[in-house]
Amino acid sequence: MVYDTDEEQIEAIKGWWNENGTSVVVGIILVLAVLFGSRYWQSSQVSLTEAASDIYTELADNIQANIDIEIDDAELNIALGLHEELKNNFSSTIYSRYSALIMARIYVQRSELEDAAQELQWVLDNPSLSFLSSVDDELNLTARSRLARVVLAQGDANGALLILDEVESGTFAGTFAEIRGDAYVELGRTEDAIEAYQTALNIGTNAEVVELKLNDIRS
Repeated sequence: MVYDTDEEQIEAIKGWWNENGTSVVVGIILVLAVLFGSRYWQSSQVSLTEAASDIYTELADNIQANIDIEIDDAELNIALGLHEELKNNFSSTIYSRYSALIMARIYVQRSELEDAAQELQWVLDNPSLSFLSSVDDELNLTARSRLARVVLAQGDANGALLILDEVESGTFAGTFAEIRGDAYVELGRTEDAIEAYQTALNIGTNAEVVELKLNDIRS
């Protein structure tokens, strides 16, 4: 529309503002809210991750210092307290999953296999929220392979095989093959065990140990 005078143009702008001004203001507010909300969320996530990292580092350092020594009840309680804090207050971070792997290792060291299995299953039941899918995949495959070993150590070879069969092995193909071989040995399925071990050997996973296992069942 063409206005004859500046006054008409100003009046038209005033009229438009009266009709649409509220929605424009709301729109601007929403845009600013999203912008600053996004920045606040990013900042809070960084702070959350840093706090979780500090707790995990404390846990890892304490356990690393005793890696070759049996963890006693007092040390277990300290580690468990840090782990529970990560699970309860920082469950959205990948550090809670890493701490679960550490706790599973502690429980295996103490021959508390049921507790170890629960920690590893928690990792599988709570996929990480990491933005790096490769990290998530490796973490989950690590937890799955360790859970299969724990279940096998509990005497459930078929259960261990089921755990491995639920997903594609990906970069853990050799590790999965070796565990399958161990499970087949327990089940008395010698030919299947030989095939699984040979697969692991061809991939180059744990070659010296797998070679010994092959020689043992072939002799």
